[in-house]
Amino acid sequence: MKISFIGLGKLGLPLVCCLARSGNQILGVDKNEYILEKLNNNELPFYEPGLTDIFPHDNLIGFTDSYSRAVEEAETSIILVNTQLGDSGYSSEFVESALIDLSVNLKKSKKDYHLIIISSTVLPGSISNLIHLVEKISGRKYGEGFGFAYVPDFVRLGNVIYDFKNPEFFLIGANNQRDIDMVQEIWKDFHDNEPPLKILTLEEAEVAKVSLNAFVVNKIAFVNFLGQLCDGMDNVNVHNITNAIGLDKRISPYFFKFGTPYGGTCFPRDSAAFIRFASNRKKDAKNLKFADEVNADLYQSILDKCVAYDKVGIIGISFKPNSPVVIGSPSSKLIQDLIEKNITVFAYDEFDESFSNLNGLEDKIIKCKTPQECVDKSDAIAIMHPDNKFSSLNTSDKFVIDNWGVLDGN
Repeated sequence: MKISFIGLGKLGLPLVCCLARSGNQILGVDKNEYILEKLNNNELPFYEPGLTDIFPHDNLIGFTDSYSRAVEEAETSIILVNTQLGDSGYSSEFVESALIDLSVNLKKSKKDYHLIIISSTVLPGSISNLIHLVEKISGRKYGEGFGFAYVPDFVRLGNVIYDFKNPEFFLIGANNQRDIDMVQEIWKDFHDNEPPLKILTLEEAEVAKVSLNAFVVNKIAFVNFLGQLCDGMDNVNVHNITNAIGLDKRISPYFFKFGTPYGGTCFPRDSAAFIRFASNRKKDAKNLKFADEVNADLYQSILDKCVAYDKVGIIGISFKPNSPVVIGSPSSKLIQDLIEKNITVFAYDEFDESFSNLNGLEDKIIKCKTPQECVDKSDAIAIMHPDNKFSSLNTSDKFVIDNWGVLDGN
């Protein structure tokens, strides 16, 4: 199928490449001049594991900022742009901007039908307003002149391509069969596995997407609370406990490991958004408020341990391994707080880009070429990534914060 794909960021571009390799012809659309220049020169604008293996591809027919082409050269448009948290929940600013540009050109177009697929995360209740926005500007009626589907992503930065190709399930939100059929046609040869297909209404899919991350946040909060309870107890290793009870299918070992505070672009945002969703429904999401409290307490306990030392080493500054993204990274906040207390900070990360993403903090820390160098130059060490390659570090005579249990092989 011919598709225009709006949003060529860290999630959008990998999905574009995967869709192209499954037989679809893709026109990439973005307003970022740097991204367009790179892609039109067959260069990648950022790093994501495995992306160099699938870019470029013959089915990538071009990269442009033209929404006229997005309508005229495609049967459907997929929108996967950044969604930030606003005062009333998710800010749909970038989604709405893309829809406005599409709608203006849909009004001019002589095409009978154009399917719009939203993959950006939206707050439950948003899509009905987005449909009305398209109707108002395009002059078309939903279900007749255009279609609407919600196909949210459930992927992790650093594992984006694998997660796109091997999902636990594939979710389609749509309210008519024509739109469902078009979505299935796009993704028919896409997956490497055979995921269960779940077809929900648009409204159900909105709730499903935000609920999944909110549930995972609850799980992480519980295990991090358990870890803090066990900290300092004689003959108690929380990892032995979680490795045992995680075998119960009602719990499972996934996202059930004591570590550092959750961060990144999704968990803090989606937790806050679910709280807002509950408030809109006149309910109090006390469980997620507790999760946020646990997260804050865990961060404070790490900071309190670090400030007792003059030289502190931070191993892993992005929010997770295999990714240079520092947005929402506990390490980034820790570095800033330690600098403000006049503590010398040494840091190691596998990506140079992680340092450049620190927004001015890079020049205030001492960058180490290896994790062992970071250890050797510091009085105290905070291992912030659950990466087994740190398990052989020689940390004798150092104070070590290793909530993940990396040094013990957990």
